[in-house]
Amino acid sequence: MTLDRSIVEERTTAELIVTLGNDVDRCHKALVDAIDAGSVDKDGRVTADYGFFARQLVRAIFAYIEGITFSVKATAARHCLLSGIDISPQERFLAVDVDHALNDKGEVVEQRAMLRLAANVRFAFALTEKAFGIEPLFDPSVEWWSCLKASIKVRDRLTHPKMPGDVDLSGEEIVAMLKARHGFDRLLLEYGKRYSITGV
Repeated sequence: MTLDRSIVEERTTAELIVTLGNDVDRCHKALVDAIDAGSVDKDGRVTADYGFFARQLVRAIFAYIEGITFSVKATAARHCLLSGIDISPQERFLAVDVDHALNDKGEVVEQRAMLRLAANVRFAFALTEKAFGIEPLFDPSVEWWSCLKASIKVRDRLTHPKMPGDVDLSGEEIVAMLKARHGFDRLLLEYGKRYSITGV
């Protein structure tokens, strides 16, 4: 697999991002509708059957973040290659989620890179900064970043549940997930607005 074959066409990438964004919006609306359909007791506590919709929203938000992260990395790596900007083989392959290993015959084979999401998002921002020669905008001390890292643990718990409570989501966890998505979007828009980066 080479970088050129791994990068999808711009139209397809745009369609993917729009589709994933629409999924998030639809899941969020379904969650709000489910909560609105619930009842409120005399102390103001809401009782609603929203668990399914909350879990769908978590899945949709992470698909969205992962899809955009891939697109941002691939765009940055492609720009480096086309512009003669130094990019290491490791950066080039990880930009398109490719790793290498040895098979039973001792041959080098390509395989899907297993990247931790938080590190992958930071790599996407760093590669973008390198590709376009811009100063860092990412700040790991901001609220949305801590919300994203906390939400990754929630996603992992939902993906590999062991106990009934593992599939439950609190209001705080849902709010943190929405803050993570909003902060991620705002930072991407800031890159694009300041530096007119196409594909971001």
